[in-house]
Amino acid sequence: MSCLAITSVIGVTPVAAVSLDAPTKRCLEQSIGKSATRAIERAKKLNSKQARSVAACKSQAAPATTTTTTTPVGSALVYDLDPALSDADVARVKQWTSEAVARQQDLFGITITEFTTNVSRDPTWLANRDCRRHSGWTNCVADRTNLFRSTWAFAGCTPAPRVVECYQVANLANFQGEEYLLFKTFVHEVHHVVQDQLHRDYEATRAPSNSVRRIGPDWLLEGAAEFIGYQIASDAGKTTMAASRADWIRVASGISGPLNGFEAVDGRSSVGNAYHLFALAIDELLKLNGNTPRSISRYYQLLSTGVGWPAAFLQAFGMSHDAFYSHFETVRPR
Repeated sequence: MSCLAITSVIGVTPVAAVSLDAPTKRCLEQSIGKSATRAIERAKKLNSKQARSVAACKSQAAPATTTTTTTPVGSALVYDLDPALSDADVARVKQWTSEAVARQQDLFGITITEFTTNVSRDPTWLANRDCRRHSGWTNCVADRTNLFRSTWAFAGCTPAPRVVECYQVANLANFQGEEYLLFKTFVHEVHHVVQDQLHRDYEATRAPSNSVRRIGPDWLLEGAAEFIGYQIASDAGKTTMAASRADWIRVASGISGPLNGFEAVDGRSSVGNAYHLFALAIDELLKLNGNTPRSISRYYQLLSTGVGWPAAFLQAFGMSHDAFYSHFETVRPR
């Protein structure tokens, strides 16, 4: 369940350049690179992208304020991080993860139970940690190392040799772009943990990539994670939903395939940035359902009772999946 990042342009009025304190400068160098940071230091006036990067890093470097969550998150967080990570990397991983958990618990009215976070900048280190979950996989380390060279992150729950284990895995070496996109990625991956902990059909996630999984269409599962990622990033003041929707529309207008062609994972294999179309579909689905995000968690919970995904879709969202497909084709951008 990987997450791909796409940069977007958000209309922010350029502001005068500001002096960078040491924590903000370090944050910028790690998130946008040293050359882009030097450009900010030399600028007489920041453009919108620079201004947002500075604001995000200043917010991150600021003293912690009282959290808005109403549900404790500490017991859910288990960190198994590469010792080679910098202190700044560790701090960002813990901040992103804890906020992703806290905000989703509040949004859905649920408690996320324990899961492990594996993060590194070394794909081989990640492969060795992740392959502990895959007994009997002869070439696991080699295969996973190749995967982590290009994949940002993935997450979920899997039946380990003895017990079910939930986890998220991320290679920070691949994280490029603005702060809100990096944070959005962690929210997206934690949402996959939410999905699995609610539907509890762990074996169903292993269905062939050319088949619709028992837990439902790929566009719905990935689209929900992507939509919630942007929604929470917006709620946290790191971006805006208006800007996100504009970006989804721009990208989705170039995708010609119908939404029902993305029910199996293979549907997106030849389509760039399909997650933008998926997020737009979730946005429309929630508009039709009174903008109630908890209908998403309701869908997963219905699956856990043995209800098939088409029936769960109808009960959770108030319309059949076929009716939604027909509606979405009339309103989607072209």
